Amino acid sequence: MDVDALLRLLASDGPSPTARVLDRQGVSRATLMRTVRAAGDRVVVRGRARRTTYAAARPLRGRREPIPLFQIDTEGQAREAGRIQMIEPHGCALDAPGFAWPMDEAMRDGWFEGLPYPIADMRPQGYLGRAFARTHAPLLQVPEDPRFWSDDDVLHGLSVIGADLPGNLIVGEASYRQWQASRQRDMIDPAMHDVERTWPLLAQQSMLGQMVGSSAGGEFPKFTTVRMIDGRPVPVLVKFSGSDDSPGSRRWSDLLVCEHLAAQVIARHLEIPTATTRIHHAGDRTFLEVERFDRHGLHGRSALCSWASLNDALFGLAGRPWTEAARRLRERGWIDAATDDAIGRLWCFGLLIGNTDMHDGNLSFTPVEDGLALAPIYDMLPMMHAPQRGIELPERNFEPLLPMPSEQDRWRSAARAAVAFWRAAEGDERISPDFREVCRATAATIARILYQH
Repeated sequence: MDVDALLRLLASDGPSPTARVLDRQGVSRATLMRTVRAAGDRVVVRGRARRTTYAAARPLRGRREPIPLFQIDTEGQAREAGRIQMIEPHGCALDAPGFAWPMDEAMRDGWFEGLPYPIADMRPQGYLGRAFARTHAPLLQVPEDPRFWSDDDVLHGLSVIGADLPGNLIVGEASYRQWQASRQRDMIDPAMHDVERTWPLLAQQSMLGQMVGSSAGGEFPKFTTVRMIDGRPVPVLVKFSGSDDSPGSRRWSDLLVCEHLAAQVIARHLEIPTATTRIHHAGDRTFLEVERFDRHGLHGRSALCSWASLNDALFGLAGRPWTEAARRLRERGWIDAATDDAIGRLWCFGLLIGNTDMHDGNLSFTPVEDGLALAPIYDMLPMMHAPQRGIELPERNFEPLLPMPSEQDRWRSAARAAVAFWRAAEGDERISPDFREVCRATAATIARILYQH
């Protein structure tokens, strides 16, 4: 067997265990070992003993060498956590012994059908991701719409311009060098403290498609920045409403206040951690400031992965309720009973406040020693009342889904919290009078049903 024959086999079959290669090629183990050594970096080897598996290395933009993967801890210290190698015909091999995320058997041996799933969340997406792609597409030679980026495009983009992305990973030496350089010049612009003057300008820049901070996901107009809060530097993500007095802009303003109130209610009544939020008004806009829980001071970071990426890589349950996600994660032993229950109550709460946008990307986890912990909750608001096509405000009849017998306890807990939320919104003068009336009526509806159950 020569090297070319081995490479053709691996390029066709993908990662292949020793026994399959020996059977397909009809050679001895010793001959296979000599051929693999002769192939050098053109063959990727993972696993040991009976689990030894081979794949043909696939170049990325003409370069075959592995791409380093760096990890930043909460104190802002960096280490090389592993290396990624693209393989034929698709997917990659990851050499990262300390990788903390749950994995199936193939992943534990280093084989991924696509990109390692925590890296998938770093893919440009949402409002800021589209701006990122439009800005850098000519340099990266990729489509302007990130939805059409291949895994190769994503990995190339992250490795060239990926110093400030969600989570605690940095891909590639060039992006790591950018992060190092940012540490040398990290000073908070005093103007960032002046919300009244600065944030309307940042909002305008964001609306014009100019890059303002990290490529965080989500469709709501936003920017990211850092400002001093209680004497400490805090990275924040800032959503904002329109600046006119149209019904659509007023409603988005109402919903940003509702998101702030929902976070407080979830933390207080359901005792589930949420992102810390604040409301500001400046330049005829409403701003929702959200402290980033994957950032710690100017330099520290922590790991983060959405259920969307976990789901795509390990389950294939796209679009299913979060309760089903919790059940499947519990079955594998990756979350405990308390986390399962918290997700169930959170799902019921979302239904009871009319959150019609509880998609897979709005539930996230962090790795812990024995599996996964629920990350702080974010993006929880009554999206059923969002303007249609950005401007129209159709009337909505709220009909809360009643619980199944097995859901009674979770539903009652969530219903009490939902009543607290709607009453808080009803009494909040930052919300427009018309929508406060909607909040009052909804609170009364849920309170009546709760009393009957």
